[in-house]
Amino acid sequence: MKRSLLAAVLLLAACGKEEAGNVSTSESNGAAPRATASGEQARTNLLQALGGSADHKTLANAVKAAGLTETLSGAQPYTLFAPTEAAFQKLPAGAADGLLAPEAKGRLVALLTGHIVPGVVTAADLGKAIERGKGKAQLATVGGSTLTFGKDGDALVVTDAAGGQARVTGAERLASNGVVHDVDGVLRGK
Repeated sequence: MKRSLLAAVLLLAACGKEEAGNVSTSESNGAAPRATASGEQARTNLLQALGGSADHKTLANAVKAAGLTETLSGAQPYTLFAPTEAAFQKLPAGAADGLLAPEAKGRLVALLTGHIVPGVVTAADLGKAIERGKGKAQLATVGGSTLTFGKDGDALVVTDAAGGQARVTGAERLASNGVVHDVDGVLRGK
């Protein structure tokens, strides 16, 4: 897992040229986290942000079950497209519980890493990339899949590699090591 994560980060760093439709992750080099709207630096990391959110209990438990706690609490910046409780409730009955079973760890890791992108990508970054890309932008996930972004009115819509869609909901939350965007669906990997 760590080796594939490192490979994804290195691949993105090597492809640092900004092209139309691709999102620049300028902070993926470990630069200081961005300031919050009030001008203060975010004090919690991505893992703490999930743990402190009533709307991300299932996701926080899934991150722990998948062994991704170090990833989301480390210094490397990431953008997390975080399924809410309502998103997990849209899954077929028992699916979320089944993913948390020890024998499903590989599937769980693949699913969760399909929601994580190296670097800090804000909603403004996505909006600009969608404009440059004439209506769509793409990001590579740490799990090796691609997320495609577009707009439906003012809403940001993310499409996974399998064609599933989710809307980005609510305001982004900056953390000391990245940013969290809530999504109203669980995205699929490759």
